[in-house]
Amino acid sequence: IGIRTNNEAEYEAVILALEKLIELFNIDELKNLEINFYLDSELVCKQINREYKVKDKKLSLLFIKVYNLMLNLPKIKFQYIPRELNKEADKLVNEALDEFEKKEKL
Repeated sequence: IGIRTNNEAEYEAVILALEKLIELFNIDELKNLEINFYLDSELVCKQINREYKVKDKKLSLLFIKVYNLMLNLPKIKFQYIPRELNKEADKLVNEALDEFEKKEKL
């Protein structure tokens, strides 16, 4: 994903996941899939769920991508999970980032 804010990275991860789903399943399968995203960015989750307005220009472009990718996914849900309740995923991300930094230094 590269160097991003945590909110930009969260949006990019959602976009990549949605693009992969669209690549793997046909339109009829997608319409019947129940898809659940668990996000540790409250802002991104509430923006996607249209509880918050998207004011940041970069995030608004990412929101539009997510919105367009979701058009054929009627059974999609986004749920906020606080980081303190998601320590294992946070640990894995930090390990991946540390590994990436090691490779960049070589």
